Amino acid sequence: MAWWFRRRSEADEELVSVRLPADMAEMPPDQELAELAAAAELGDDVAMGNLAAALHLKGDRSGALHWWGQAWAAGNVAAGYNLGMLHAVAGDANRAQVVWEQTAALGDPDAMLGLVKQALDRGDAAGVERWAPVILAQDEAFPITALGVAFRDRGNQERAVHAFLRAEELGDGYAMEYRARILAAQGQHEEADALRAQAATAQRML
Repeated sequence: MAWWFRRRSEADEELVSVRLPADMAEMPPDQELAELAAAAELGDDVAMGNLAAALHLKGDRSGALHWWGQAWAAGNVAAGYNLGMLHAVAGDANRAQVVWEQTAALGDPDAMLGLVKQALDRGDAAGVERWAPVILAQDEAFPITALGVAFRDRGNQERAVHAFLRAEELGDGYAMEYRARILAAQGQHEEADALRAQAATAQRML
């Protein structure tokens, strides 16, 4: 069993904040699912989380909800994030917020990001300011870049650029590409081209 949770990006390279098992591109065979279920029943929180992800991929929302809930109750922070995401995707923002608040309090930057996005959507400036600075203060590029995308998508270009610059300090090629687009839109094509060239050889943080 080599799975663990990671983030992924869509084909168009727009960042998303969904964490999935690292090597799961399709449903595992029935025997492997049975082994996961057996380990989950014995209390293995990693198996619980991976089983939940497999069931989610299969379209079994109730099963995914159960096992991510069990994994989160067993102390698996990544499962807590995924549980909140499952609620958020289902349109239950309140439950997502409750879980993410608890997960963010344990230091999970993706849960913090989920809370910031919720706060931005409802115009809650205090909620944004509670978690955005904490994300920026960490040394993990992905949530910082994704924070920049969230600000950009909601029309706050100044804060988006601030986040992208912070992620660039950590070497993230995605942040460079996103800021290059902003520069190009402003007519600063030479600067944009130079940043894109830098992004082409930089690491993409996921």
